[in-house]
Amino acid sequence: MSVKFNDQLLFYGLGVIQPATPFEVIEFLRLIYPDITQWPDKEMLNQIFSEWLRLRYVIILNKEYRLFSLTSMANPRMDWKLRKLRDKARLTLLRELYDASLKRSEVAKQDLDGDSPSSESSTILQEGTRPVNSGSAPSRLTSTRHSPRIYWPRVVEQLNSKVGLDSQTSDIPSYRFRYCSFPNLRLLQEASSDSPLERDMSLSQLALAIGISPRLLTSFIHKPENHYRFFDISKKGGGKRQIASPRFFLKTVQYWIKSYILYHLKIHDSCHAYLVKKSIITNAEKHVRKEFVANIDIEDFFGSIKTDHVSQLLKKNEIGERLSRVVAHLVTLNGKLPQGAPTSPTISNAFLYEFDNSLTKISREAGLEYSRYADDITISGSSRSAIESVISECRTLLLRYGLKLNENKSRIATSHSSQRVTGLVVNEKIQPPREFQRKIRAIFHRVNKNPESYIERISELRGYYSYLSSFNAIKGSRHLQRYRMVINKLKTVARNNSSSLI
Repeated sequence: MSVKFNDQLLFYGLGVIQPATPFEVIEFLRLIYPDITQWPDKEMLNQIFSEWLRLRYVIILNKEYRLFSLTSMANPRMDWKLRKLRDKARLTLLRELYDASLKRSEVAKQDLDGDSPSSESSTILQEGTRPVNSGSAPSRLTSTRHSPRIYWPRVVEQLNSKVGLDSQTSDIPSYRFRYCSFPNLRLLQEASSDSPLERDMSLSQLALAIGISPRLLTSFIHKPENHYRFFDISKKGGGKRQIASPRFFLKTVQYWIKSYILYHLKIHDSCHAYLVKKSIITNAEKHVRKEFVANIDIEDFFGSIKTDHVSQLLKKNEIGERLSRVVAHLVTLNGKLPQGAPTSPTISNAFLYEFDNSLTKISREAGLEYSRYADDITISGSSRSAIESVISECRTLLLRYGLKLNENKSRIATSHSSQRVTGLVVNEKIQPPREFQRKIRAIFHRVNKNPESYIERISELRGYYSYLSSFNAIKGSRHLQRYRMVINKLKTVARNNSSSLI
């Protein structure tokens, strides 16, 4: 029997899990409102959604499976309190999708938040009418893009695996829409009340794609300080570095921007920071057994990349002008790139693409090697004068980007001294400094003597072991074998202690 039903609740349910079928919306609402016993039947649901289509509150994305998303006209139909609840629930579930997508695709092994290291070649608004099947992201990569695209599945797919929605939902293929809530730009623009923009997006269209209120994006832009938390970390060379970490909801939006927009940005092969399959080790490889190794540092790297720089960078990478402007404001704080945002590493890498390209060519012509790891630049070769000349060129080129060298951190090391690249010794082979290796040996020696005191630090010890195992010069060494034995001993002690408590 059909019943009267508050369409506000249906708007809310679709808004949280879109794109979705009417049946999936009801199943989702059943989960969060178990006390409600009467729900619209199939006939009533079809009538409601047909009426919504006529009034342009929803748009149908797939007629065969009846997948719907809300349009911009539906947003003001929701009570403002309900809109806020929708935004919170939507972003919470989107963050879970992002984390799950990373695990499934193994695109990254750590959360890159701008203060520590861890694409598809089409343009940002290229049309795509077919969904990408589950488990198959585009594999066509160019030498200028180092990360495959991450497509987030529908929210329902994640809910299905976590809380067991009705198995009927499994009849629908896995979708990875080009704009999360929409399969292509044409349907996104059709759902928007803004004028269509060729290969571009307005703020409200971006909000539609993410599935949240435009007002929330506006608050991120106009009051960004309310959406960050600030803390200091100590620098190795002394002093403090301020980290501005976006709060949960803004951070989720920035992850969305990273997955759906920033993956287009070109990054030069000479760049090794924050990239899959690149590291401080790959950065050091070019500079082994060189007569001279120069280390130079860019001063206040992230803080020198301004909002206008980001906007111009996005436009250079074929992203529309209005979308570039909106995104630039969403990923910067107080007019500059914050250390702590998940979008900052990708943007900082791409910002110096042309600089990296020029320095690579200049160095090659001079018989030198060039690489960059974030703000650390390394140039090596057999001629000191050639290196000094390239450093001078580097200083001049950086000024064009509003950057400058930190002259206090520039040095040229000869083969008769300790040559280091991003903290690794490269005189004869790549390896951690001796003082670091001695420190690790001492820690494992203490663990071996008194394992009971180190049970809580087993993850830290595994981290040391894994890090040292990544060096070819250390693999198979007796020290590494001993560390493995100590870790196994510690695991045994931990198991025995657990058993004794039962």
